[in-house]
Amino acid sequence: MMNKPLNVLSVVAFWLSFFLAGIPSAGLAQEAKPRFEPIKIKGLQPRPEFWKVRPAEIVELCRNLTRGRSEIVATTPGGFPVYAVFYGEFSEAAPQTNWSAGSSSSTWRSYYQREKKAQTVLFCAGIHGAEAESVAAIVNLIQMLETGKDFRGRRDSELLDLIGRYRLILIPCLNMDGRSLSPDHLRGTSYEDFRRASQGTWADGSLVGWRGSKEYFPLPLAKVSYPGGYPNADGFNIMHDATPGHIRTAEARGFLQLVERWSVDLVLNGHSCEYSPSVLDPTSLNYPRYIERGRRCARLVNEALCAAKLRDKVPAERKAANTFNLNTMATLASGALTLTLECCVSADYPPQKPCDYTFEEMMEPNFIMLKILLADGLKEPFADRAALFR
Repeated sequence: MMNKPLNVLSVVAFWLSFFLAGIPSAGLAQEAKPRFEPIKIKGLQPRPEFWKVRPAEIVELCRNLTRGRSEIVATTPGGFPVYAVFYGEFSEAAPQTNWSAGSSSSTWRSYYQREKKAQTVLFCAGIHGAEAESVAAIVNLIQMLETGKDFRGRRDSELLDLIGRYRLILIPCLNMDGRSLSPDHLRGTSYEDFRRASQGTWADGSLVGWRGSKEYFPLPLAKVSYPGGYPNADGFNIMHDATPGHIRTAEARGFLQLVERWSVDLVLNGHSCEYSPSVLDPTSLNYPRYIERGRRCARLVNEALCAAKLRDKVPAERKAANTFNLNTMATLASGALTLTLECCVSADYPPQKPCDYTFEEMMEPNFIMLKILLADGLKEPFADRAALFR
């Protein structure tokens, strides 16, 4: 009988220590997880003031909105809240059916009832926690939507005007566990440190690696010395939590439920890599119309990145890859067009000329993509469900 009060007090003390350290929690993890310290990289340059990507900064921003509204769509295994932020009119009742049934019924409008109203765009960042470029961009975009200026003190009237023509859902960071272990940025790091921070190291110190990390689902945390920012605290790579009928993570479930509930038309998925920034072509497991539309969208953005001198040339068009991931599931959830943006972490990658972008240039592809795509979406709907239905 005496053990129960002591256990409660110990739990309270444990989480109070996190609060005092400035790390938010939105609930207790169901069971004890292997604990890892945030990675430290020697010589990493200080971040600029506008580069706000820490979990506590994200939570504080999302909790104190005055123009948008926020809701917690998931709680991570590590106890962090995952926020979605809404701008525009979100008041309609939930669909009476789902996209799968509705698209096979007598009318696709049984699922999608907003044909003549603003399209809905969802922009999600931080699925891989070490990739901070889109996280920084969405945080700055929220600040601009709230105050008129981003954390640099800048206003983008063109972007704000375009956003005003849509309903916008922003997820600043889906993988808050991975973000909590990751540095603020990886600019100027060696390729080895980039991979160590991203996908982690095995117990013997060897790199898990990009493709190596995908040989496990989840990553066996007992066998690593550091898990990297790729997975959540359970070791799951949320981007590949895409097995129909067996979604493992609360983060992926919350994301997909959001896409379905609000009949999202365009999903933008912000990532980062060691190469020049680009929007990727859709994969082959998709509607043929979306593969064509997605390729046109990708080319428009990639041409704009070249014009901004953030790329040397437009990537060559390739045969659609036979892969699937959370993007595929988002299309199945609402009939949305889904695209991935790869920003650049500006790490030193030996096989190529080092990418040496400033912090602003590392963040800029996100704003370029939004302006190009939102302008294009006014000319042609992102998700032409009527055409799919026919």
